[in-house]
Amino acid sequence: MAETISFTLKFPFKSASGETISKLPIKRLKRKDISAAQAVVKNEADLEDMLVSKMLGITLEDLGEFDIADSKSATEVLREMSNGGDLAAVLGRSAAARPEDAAV
Repeated sequence: MAETISFTLKFPFKSASGETISKLPIKRLKRKDISAAQAVVKNEADLEDMLVSKMLGITLEDLGEFDIADSKSATEVLREMSNGGDLAAVLGRSAAARPEDAAV
């Protein structure tokens, strides 16, 4: 099985529980995750936030504490995932050096 790929924050922060968050595992989303998010939100921005928080395994409250640069990067990872692209490349890692990293 492929090694879990992680999202490393450029600007770590303290979560609502007081834990310092600096690195989060990325979970591949399923169609059911999109359907669940669409059932409770009315606009595209909220949908994107729900999907990013699900992908990173964090609360919406913690996602709100992301620095704007980390928020932008997390959104880019989500979009690359939805396009079936190479997440390692978006995260600035060489897919050639560790091809298993790209297969989240």
